[in-house]
Amino acid sequence: MRNPFRRRRTSPDSGFELCGHDASVHCLTTVPTADGVLLASGDAEGAVLLWDPGTGEQLAGPVTADSSGVRGLAAVELGDGDWALACCGADGVTLWDPRRMGEAGYRPRSLTGNRTSALAVVPAEPRLIVIADADAVRVVDPATGRQVFASDHPPQPRGPDADQVHELAGVRFGDTAGFIAMRYFATTELWEQQGPSWRQRSAPFGELERNVLTTFGSQLAVTARRGIEVWDLRTGGRTARGELNAPFKKLAPVSLGSRQVVAAAFREHHDCGVQLWDPLRPDALTAPVNRHGPAFGDPEMGGATINALVGIALPDGTARVASAANDGCVLISPPLGEDDLVSGQHAGAAPPRGDGGNFARVRTSGGEIIGLWFGDEAHARDRMLLETVLFNEDLLDSLHTEPRLVPNTYDDKGGVFVMFGRHRAPGELS
Repeated sequence: MRNPFRRRRTSPDSGFELCGHDASVHCLTTVPTADGVLLASGDAEGAVLLWDPGTGEQLAGPVTADSSGVRGLAAVELGDGDWALACCGADGVTLWDPRRMGEAGYRPRSLTGNRTSALAVVPAEPRLIVIADADAVRVVDPATGRQVFASDHPPQPRGPDADQVHELAGVRFGDTAGFIAMRYFATTELWEQQGPSWRQRSAPFGELERNVLTTFGSQLAVTARRGIEVWDLRTGGRTARGELNAPFKKLAPVSLGSRQVVAAAFREHHDCGVQLWDPLRPDALTAPVNRHGPAFGDPEMGGATINALVGIALPDGTARVASAANDGCVLISPPLGEDDLVSGQHAGAAPPRGDGGNFARVRTSGGEIIGLWFGDEAHARDRMLLETVLFNEDLLDSLHTEPRLVPNTYDDKGGVFVMFGRHRAPGELS
């Protein structure tokens, strides 16, 4: 449903709120044009819209690009200055001419009809597309539709709806190009093109369970246990680490002049937003922008979850960040610059109070945290809030098994205990 709680902002100085979708927005990408750049957004019902990110104007759409929901968008260079918008989903991969989207009678070119869960652009010359369908990860020439490489999936599907790969990203290894594929349950593959053949490289960062990533050139930024790490894929060495103490859910590269920074989306304590992080100054962040919410237009659902991020470099030299979320909106930030990066800026939302009756830790006599107490049962049932609190305690592994909710009969404070493993709550009878 279209979010009735949101209003569209139209000031370039304060950013834009774009509300043309009728469902959760899952994907974003920018598409270069002869005189600037377009922003494309895709949602859970298969609709794609085009926007002018400099003015907030809706230029085309909604166009039905997939019958079941858009799973990925990417801008693909076809040569001679022509660009196509690649869209993937249950109907396969289609290539759209952004100049003709919304034109009566226009039909996109079908690249493949296989159900596709992810796509990305391989920064080779000429450009290639890597896609993940039900059978394999494939590299395809978008100009001809010819498959140039395929890596079959393992025999047992492990993701939802039998999907094997949940994220793809194109990468560079100095003079060569390739891609990284993140499979469900922590398997990460790194592939490099070497002439007409492809070889799998070892991943220097190990397995990436529950992580998200983004790439820029030969650099890979990935969420770490308590922050963000950057790895150089040419050397295999880690070049930066930010101990940010916040659970970031999406990452995207952003160019601030000659400096490359990372946009990071958080969602915690019924709040969400986006901050820029500087790998050259690992303690430097911007204040949060793009505060989405509430989720699905319902205040009782809490803050929205940001599903997609993209950095935007506009012709006037300014940089912005666009984000898409399950509140049905796309937000474009105000112009951002290097001066907005401040050392010591708090990462993520303001933390919950631990001394005002909001929540408390349950410890053994030896100090081990075995549970939490919440004064409000709704907070005890908020999975995202639990993840945030446990993340800050470096205890996310406690949620590998479903916690037990136990009403507080120990004292007169009421509330609910959330107990991990087989530990008993205070006052709980055996």
